[in-house]
Amino acid sequence: MKIIIKGKQYKVDENLKAYILERFHKYDSMVEEPAIVEITLSDTLGPKKGLDKVVCITASIPGMKNPIHIEEATSEFKGTIDVIQERFEGSLRKYKEKVKVGSRYPQKYLRAKIEEEKEGEI
Repeated sequence: MKIIIKGKQYKVDENLKAYILERFHKYDSMVEEPAIVEITLSDTLGPKKGLDKVVCITASIPGMKNPIHIEEATSEFKGTIDVIQERFEGSLRKYKEKVKVGSRYPQKYLRAKIEEEKEGEI
């Protein structure tokens, strides 16, 4: 998985880059290559206070029709990255479940079929 970190109206320092890489490299095993995750950090209000630290993630994963796009804003970058990381993990988990079960075969029917097979074996 290739991670691209960019700053929009903000210069990303090395500590923040290391924090982002530490948070997102654990998903390398969950996605197939050539997956590209683009993380954009922006400070919308500058020195003013408020919910101005915006982090956007766009993940292009092979086999998906549409890329995953998540955007979140809080008052500090590390908090925003934590929230984004949790939402990204949920999106990946949802994608993986859809791949396992199949998009045209709902999970409740799969569970019912498995239970029927277990009852038939006993």
